[in-house]
Amino acid sequence: MRRLPLVVVLALAGVVPAASAPAGLPRPARPLWPYPERPCAQQPRTPAPGRFGAEETFGGQEPTDITGVAFERRGGHTVAVAASPGGTWTWALPGLTPIGGRGPARPLAPEAAPAGRMNGRTVRVTAGDELRAVDPATGRRVGRAIYLGEDNTVRGLVVFPRDGRLIAAVNDDGGDENEPGPDHLTLWDLAAGTRAGVIEGDFATVRKATIGGRTVLLTPNLGGYAPAGGAAFPPAGTVSVWDAATLKEIARLPGNPPPRSLHDPSSRSVREEVRLAVGRLAGRPVALTGGADNTVRLWDLTTARPIAATTPAGHVQEIVAFTVAGPDDRKVVVSAGADGAVMVWDLATRRRIGPPLPGPAGVEYPVFTGASQGEPLIMTLDGGVRHWRLDAAGRFTPALPGAGAALIISFHGRLAYLGEESGRLRLRDLATRTPIGAPVPVGRDQPAARAVVTRLAGRDVVADVRSRIRIWDLATGRRIGVIPGVRSFPSRDAPAAAAQARCTTLLLSGAEKTVRVWDLRTGGESAPLVHGALVGQIETGVIGDRPIAVTTGGDTVKVWDLTDGTLIASPIQVGPRYGTVHLVQVDGRTLLIRGGRDERLRLWDLGGRRDDGPATATPRRTS
Repeated sequence: MRRLPLVVVLALAGVVPAASAPAGLPRPARPLWPYPERPCAQQPRTPAPGRFGAEETFGGQEPTDITGVAFERRGGHTVAVAASPGGTWTWALPGLTPIGGRGPARPLAPEAAPAGRMNGRTVRVTAGDELRAVDPATGRRVGRAIYLGEDNTVRGLVVFPRDGRLIAAVNDDGGDENEPGPDHLTLWDLAAGTRAGVIEGDFATVRKATIGGRTVLLTPNLGGYAPAGGAAFPPAGTVSVWDAATLKEIARLPGNPPPRSLHDPSSRSVREEVRLAVGRLAGRPVALTGGADNTVRLWDLTTARPIAATTPAGHVQEIVAFTVAGPDDRKVVVSAGADGAVMVWDLATRRRIGPPLPGPAGVEYPVFTGASQGEPLIMTLDGGVRHWRLDAAGRFTPALPGAGAALIISFHGRLAYLGEESGRLRLRDLATRTPIGAPVPVGRDQPAARAVVTRLAGRDVVADVRSRIRIWDLATGRRIGVIPGVRSFPSRDAPAAAAQARCTTLLLSGAEKTVRVWDLRTGGESAPLVHGALVGQIETGVIGDRPIAVTTGGDTVKVWDLTDGTLIASPIQVGPRYGTVHLVQVDGRTLLIRGGRDERLRLWDLGGRRDDGPATATPRRTS
């Protein structure tokens, strides 16, 4: 792995005070609150951008959570195609060489109703609540209908001749009366209307191929155990090859193992099913598979060996958290997936640095990360709270013994952590562990998660945001003000954020589909920021010297001008995908980075200019 000249800090969240102050905290007399109102006209030098930069994806565009694979003909050649929620991708065969990048999202061609010869005539076979053979010319049923089950779901259907009889192999759930339970593969004699065999297992679909003159059936396996005898079915993600005559398994392809989810390793989701297509290449039977591991694989069915496979550039599970660290000329992004994998990315090139890293040894839960700076720290939850360092060689070593669940923040240019001690909030220097200021008697569950450290009228303060806002002087630990009627519910509202704007300190608190804006100097409320969907996150920062807020909710991210509370440019469309965002400054530009369930880090350049100088704020006289 390429050696990193910096360290990456990972923590639950980061709070950056917007103004500087001396390192020491004197104990002044108790301040007065509310402070006098200071209405002003803030005039940033940086103009509000009319639009933002185009979306960029770390690692480039590639399929995630593959929902379908197929062989198609393009220009006289057979190509491989995979579909995912983000679009379609095409590869040349046999090496799976990419062709043309991402295409528009589209459904792959559906499987046609299979056809065969029954009683000397060609028929097409359909399956639903009933299995039927029909005359393709007239659409009339030929022979008897075979009842499969009410509200039956059919995952796959193929037909083939056996001993002069036309056999249908159906992978279905048997209708309402047979659910839940494993979905076996049932064979039916279409002429006689009788069952012709069962292959027990739990399968996603069925395909057929011809190998050496004999018909075989291929089933992507979902794993699990037989309900009666308790015998294990073939492992999830594998593909079994069955002899259609003997119904014996003759080969097993490793397939696409489902990614390990540390949230619930036993859960089975439709997104973990292997997608399967069967065809011929240079006269040999081949199979194409794809799945939630974001990999497409080409298999030789004669040998049951792989021919080629794609290599994912990024995560194969949702990104549970990420962080940005380092100086402007060497910033990196470190992301953590739900499977525990950690990846380091070069922020300038958007490319991954080195191979994926496994999480700390023995840790069974995801790595949680947040905005930070300086020395690298990683916080994990695995029956307790532990911190780790990530060194230049990609190794994790224990750090900060006994620190507990703390909020890592930047405090006047140095790292500090805000944690609970004996029912109070205490800020400590991260390097020396010495206290900063006085303890704050918040005394509620998860006090750090609902606290904001900021500056107010030249003082360092802690704002505790719940059904009301309590403001505490960090130097003395005394409460200096209360704003009632906030009604911020930790279970459903986004955590609060603070910003310096309009000649005052603003605190932004979540209120379902809106964000309420409070003046901490006076306790007054400004017009809310109306997002229009349940707000999941609030971030504050600047574009140049223009103070902004970012709200996420639904399928959009919105950027607000805090000088007047108006929306900047058009909302950023991110789709209905849960995720988190961070703002980062690089060379005077403000970048918005997002990661989440779509398994990709994405970036937008919000704008900004270098060396703008400070914004001007002209106080207005009031009577």
